Parts: sequence; structure tokens; C-alpha cells
Amino acid sequence: MKLLLPHLTCAILAVIHLAVPANAQTSEKAVGTSVADFAFEKTLVAPLRIHLLNAAESPALSTTLTETDITRILNKVNRVWSRAGIFFYAESVVREAPVAFTPLKQTGDLRWLLGLIPESSYNGEAFNVYYIKEFDANGVFLGKAIFVNESAALNAVEGGIDEPIPRVTSHELGHALSLPHRQDRTNLMASGTTGTLFNENEIALARERAAQFSWIKPASELLAKADTLQMEGRADESRTLYSRLAAMPGESEPLLRIRRLATP
Repeated sequence: MKLLLPHLTCAILAVIHLAVPANAQTSEKAVGTSVADFAFEKTLVAPLRIHLLNAAESPALSTTLTETDITRILNKVNRVWSRAGIFFYAESVVREAPVAFTPLKQTGDLRWLLGLIPESSYNGEAFNVYYIKEFDANGVFLGKAIFVNESAALNAVEGGIDEPIPRVTSHELGHALSLPHRQDRTNLMASGTTGTLFNENEIALARERAAQFSWIKPASELLAKADTLQMEGRADESRTLYSRLAAMPGESEPLLRIRRLATP
């Protein structure tokens, strides 16, 4: 199957998110991405399961991204989201073939992507992010999963991010955390730009939604768990947790200690 697809902006059909509060536009203080604003103790930590799809019969579905690329992408995603006090880590990276599928015929309807998901590798206690070489949008959140186009193309804006894939990933995670589109070109939730800014209400809304997932935990709780595992002599398990937390942006005292403990 050969797919010849244009680079469109983030699809909005089938995107599931909560309504914007009535006061969502009352605070327009832009928040950038240079340094984390939230203390370690207030940071929320969310797992991602990364799926790298490969289909021998369809090069358009086969990502060329590697685990090294994913590390770079997530580092940039976390610089964006550090301003909201939310940190994402890859609990695993799965390279797999998609399930056989039949694309829907409706123009702009991307629900056919859900047919690609192998149920055996889907994690119901994480955000599942699927990277594909090329499809008919830069990215889309379809409730069950996020799909990101490796070939995404964005319009550059002043102060925007330097790479499309981390921005598209960050944008779709915004939808997963209930944020709607907001067409301020430098805003993270604008369609098709490199902007990464939030306003204070968007931060509050995303954090409120994140706190509703039982599998998103405060960094302080995960650190306490890692310390307990270490004291119990469960070195491998504790090091796994320390290593996940060690990638958080910042140079706070807890992070410096975590990085020492994460080093074998």
C-alpha cells in the first residue's frame, strides 16, 4: 500500500478533551520553556509507552526513529512541559508491526489509525504514543492513543522549538491532558506552529487533568518509593525508578541526589 499524504495540521476530528472553563482566557501570561518553574516535590510524573511502528508492506507506516531519537525527543518534550510541572518518561519502547487495517474513506477521518494498534502491547496505565513515518496529519489524539507523524512540518514562529516531532508530541499530550486548540501562534496548542508557550490557566487545567489519572504520581512519591526499594535491598528496581526521575530538567538538590543514585 502506498500512501501519498500532505502535511496537515493537527487533526481535530475524534479528538477527545474536556471543555475549557469559562475563565480560560482570563490569564494570558505566557510561560516559556527555558527553566523548570515547579519544584521537584510538585512535579507530576507520567509514564509513556512509546510504539515504533514498522510494516514491511507499507513504508509510509514504518518509522525510522530509533531509541536514541526517542531520548532526544522526550528531553525536548520535557523542557516544554517542565513549565507546567509535568514530566514524561518512557516506561518502555516497543518496536512492532501494526495490525492489518482498512483506512476509512472519509476525508480527514483519522480513526483508521486506531486499527493499527496491537492490543497485546497496549498499556492502559500510560499514555500510548505511536510514531509513524507518514500519515495525513502532523499528529492526532484519538482518546485511546496519540499518533505522531515522523514527517511532520510546522510553521516556524519566534522563540519556537527547533524540531517538529517533539513539538507535535508535546501538543498531542496537551490534548490528552484536556487542552483544546488555541490559535495564538506562539502557544503550544496552536495548530501547525513551532510555538511552545502556555498560559497560567492552561497549566492549571493540564495539572488538574493529570492528577485524575491514578498512574500519574508526584515526583516526591516516586522518590520515596525508590528510597524504600533501595533500603530493602532491591537495587535493580530502585535504580530503575531513580533513572526515570534523573532525566527531569533542573538542578535541584533532590535531582542531584537522584542522579548520583541512578549511576551504576
